[in-house]
Amino acid sequence: MTNRIKNEDIIELLKSRAGFVSGAEIADTLGVTRAAVWKKIKLLIKNGYVIGSSPAKGYKLLKSPELSIGEIRKFLSVHSTTIGKEIIFFETVGSTNTAAMEFAAKGYPEGTVVIADAQTGGKGRLGRTWVSPPGRNLYMSIIMKPEIPPRDATVLTFMSAVACTSAIKKLTSVPVSIKWPNDLIVGNKKLGGILTEIRADMDRIITAIIGIGININLETEDMPDDIKTLATSIKLETGESHSRTIFAVEILKEIDKWYDTLIKLGKKTIIEEWLQLSSTIGQTVKVTTGDAVITGIAEGIDSEGMLILKLPDASLKKISAGDLTILRTASS
Repeated sequence: MTNRIKNEDIIELLKSRAGFVSGAEIADTLGVTRAAVWKKIKLLIKNGYVIGSSPAKGYKLLKSPELSIGEIRKFLSVHSTTIGKEIIFFETVGSTNTAAMEFAAKGYPEGTVVIADAQTGGKGRLGRTWVSPPGRNLYMSIIMKPEIPPRDATVLTFMSAVACTSAIKKLTSVPVSIKWPNDLIVGNKKLGGILTEIRADMDRIITAIIGIGININLETEDMPDDIKTLATSIKLETGESHSRTIFAVEILKEIDKWYDTLIKLGKKTIIEEWLQLSSTIGQTVKVTTGDAVITGIAEGIDSEGMLILKLPDASLKKISAGDLTILRTASS
């Protein structure tokens, strides 16, 4: 017998039984000692699993933790080709994007995912802070090494927004849409966002880090006063708590699918899907970029993801970055 045993092995065995499973049966089935089983059971309980125990009957899985890295690894090992083959977890980290960039510099492979339960320095666009309390939301960053020119880096953000929106629609009835360029919104409230950071030469992307923040079980009282009217969460929209494990798996599966689509079919397919899921196009919007404030109708986006605005004088203007506010629909 050996003492080597994976957490996932015990969890799978307990899940496969309706009742209790004796320590002896677990040890025999997995080829380990009963002492090794007991050590792993204690570790699983420490990690949030609720496991009933009885000297006469053995062990029974009563409840899995709401965020289980082991289960995320297991599902992705079957359903993913690139994304999530390696997952690094932090209870608390400054920023998953910063950590992922550091791991990429050390040679970690494409598809490595960094997940944290909490961030002390979560990043938003335009230098803003992303509110990142523990036990509430998803904070993930993915190492990408796409063979695309730096000018097309925005399509990675679009691809990720499409994947996140598609995953949320699969799991819930929440009417989430995409606001240019990277916000996931419900109505006029922000549900999540994407932050893509790259290291590049003149003609190629060396590393791209895709950071994803989704409000899953965030409560209104968790929010700073200045965003309480601006943000929402899956729980606030549905009235129910949700498993971050399930959302992490579905989002990473969708990113794996859409990344494969990008590599095989190019950015045109991604942009077309983004347009279908966007709530920006056709709206009258205000865009703040630097010291300038520009108002117009969002006519579309170009092949590099730049927003095309129709100005009051009917001329067209392309905007590469800015803070966008939707004012009203073009027909209202």
